[in-house]
Amino acid sequence: MHRRLLCLLTTALLIGVAITSMAQEGSEDVAIIVNGSEIYTWELALLLPQIQSEMKAQGLDPKGDVVIRSVLQRAIDSRLLAQEASRRGIVPNAERINEKMDRMAQGVGGRANLEADLVKSGITYSQLLSTVRQADIVQTLVESEVAAAAQLTPEDISAYYNNNIARFKDQDKIHTRHILFLVKPEDGALQKQTARDKAVAAHTRAVAGEDFAALAIELSDGPNATDGGDLGFTARGQMVEAFDEVVWTLEAGEISEVVESHLGYHVIKVEEIAIGPTVPLDEVRPVVEDLLRQQRIAEVLSGLVTELKASADIREPEL
Repeated sequence: MHRRLLCLLTTALLIGVAITSMAQEGSEDVAIIVNGSEIYTWELALLLPQIQSEMKAQGLDPKGDVVIRSVLQRAIDSRLLAQEASRRGIVPNAERINEKMDRMAQGVGGRANLEADLVKSGITYSQLLSTVRQADIVQTLVESEVAAAAQLTPEDISAYYNNNIARFKDQDKIHTRHILFLVKPEDGALQKQTARDKAVAAHTRAVAGEDFAALAIELSDGPNATDGGDLGFTARGQMVEAFDEVVWTLEAGEISEVVESHLGYHVIKVEEIAIGPTVPLDEVRPVVEDLLRQQRIAEVLSGLVTELKASADIREPEL
């Protein structure tokens, strides 16, 4: 990526201004040239929200140089695939394109509203239409050429299921009780220390052999104290984080050390661990097939893009 574009994109993102601001200032600014085909900044503007959404879903922070390079790389990959689709004689499906444009227009109350929204971002209706056409022939390439190379056999499906068996288990669940000593947000150091001291004393009595449920009834500040601190069965992630981190390290019948959370101080006992059963392949076969097919398509696409890049002329525009 040449220095001018990198500086522009970095500045725009760091100060919280979308790439669309660049499109408003100059929709014909060329970002990169792929086999003689120019990719403009307005195309990056259209890609940015999608890339940011994908990164957020993966737990990544969608800003800075990483998102900039991801947007540009996605644009290059898409152009290479569109060029390959055209080389293979694939043409846009006019009916499918019109339906997609109509859906986008209907989503904002009509074409006039869509065009007005696009103008605010410095993008024209014809520019949007051109990206939809490119996406359409890439989609056809994937469906007709790539997907055909990702055919699955029964052996493929069984192997994927067995190699990813943990994905097809019902969640393990754990039955716990706790003795809770509440700490209020406004409590000072003395109140917090007092609550912790009480928790330590309760822990000492519990590990010495006193009945845990009876101790919870006697000592706990929790709303389930009258039930002996019984929290029932819960899956991973259903309890407060500090609590959850500890209980899944314990064995059935084991009592934790004092655990601090935003609620206060806990002493926890694991009553039982219920291991989730594995769902048979026959019950999840459609899911397995879809997961494996998507993986195969991604692998074939990645290989195709790598092959196309090896012989591609990808260069920065001259300043």
